[in-house]
Amino acid sequence: MCTFTRRALWTVGFALCLGWGIHAASRVDESTRRDMILKFNKRLLNPFAIWLAARRPMYYGVLHHTGRRSGKVYDTPVVAKLTSEGVIIPLPYGTHTDWLENVLASDGCSLTLNGQDYTFTGPEIIVASLAERLVPPANAAVWRRVGIKNYLSMKTASPVAAAAETLLAAR
Repeated sequence: MCTFTRRALWTVGFALCLGWGIHAASRVDESTRRDMILKFNKRLLNPFAIWLAARRPMYYGVLHHTGRRSGKVYDTPVVAKLTSEGVIIPLPYGTHTDWLENVLASDGCSLTLNGQDYTFTGPEIIVASLAERLVPPANAAVWRRVGIKNYLSMKTASPVAAAAETLLAAR
């Protein structure tokens, strides 16, 4: 099968699935619709976003965090903006997501953004009025329009702390 035919079939299949999803979502209540969107993001969109972020510079990065109960290392795609002191991450799903609770419980995480690895500590949830002062106005305007009310702020770990963490992980 030629490349054009394969792409055309994939596009038609995707469009049919998307249409079915939109139709099904329009027939359910708001909480069920939100759950459907979260499952779609977790199972399909997030793995694709992680794959894409590893291959080219993007406005989002991959957050590496450890599960607070399992101890397992997880990768989660997030929109992130570096600041002079650390990073600001908008929280479109609120303050009770698993990845956020993991980061808060472990007092930090690492982030791969545009091919660079960063280590952050001191996670703190801040309100939009504080976060919007720390990021470029264009980002603040888009995030405000989307309705994001809370942000995660973290400080860049000191080079000494990062080196110690690397040595401990190697043992």
